[in-house]
Amino acid sequence: MGKKNYAAENLVWGAILLAGAYWYFFTGDEEPTQNAAAKAATEREDAACAADLDCWASKWQVRAGRDCQEPIQRLAKNDFEWTDGWAEPKLPRALWLNQNQKTVTYVGDKIKFQNGFGTWVIHTYECDYDPTTHTVLSVRASPGQL
Repeated sequence: MGKKNYAAENLVWGAILLAGAYWYFFTGDEEPTQNAAAKAATEREDAACAADLDCWASKWQVRAGRDCQEPIQRLAKNDFEWTDGWAEPKLPRALWLNQNQKTVTYVGDKIKFQNGFGTWVIHTYECDYDPTTHTVLSVRASPGQL
């Protein structure tokens, strides 16, 4: 059996580590001004989106659905059952709660609440939501469909 050449193996690993360190510390943004321009363009696009209800509500629809789900469920006096499909949004409609503050009221009707007699009643629900802080401001529900 031959002896293993640890010196050569250590040299290879050292070269790999050195190359990795060089890449980590010395490669990067060749043009910092390009990043600043791209960031400014993104900020302009975000501001334009925030001024348009369809864009703003669509951008935050999934997150709002996730954040609003539990507070809406807590409105049930007895049991509840979601009736939406796996690909359907829980909050398909939106309107401005306060356009200046960029807050949105999302609306849906994909839940049934069980009343005291055991009957399931479809409800329409609303969730006031602040997308900038990901905060549920309030929720409401009433019997009926959209």
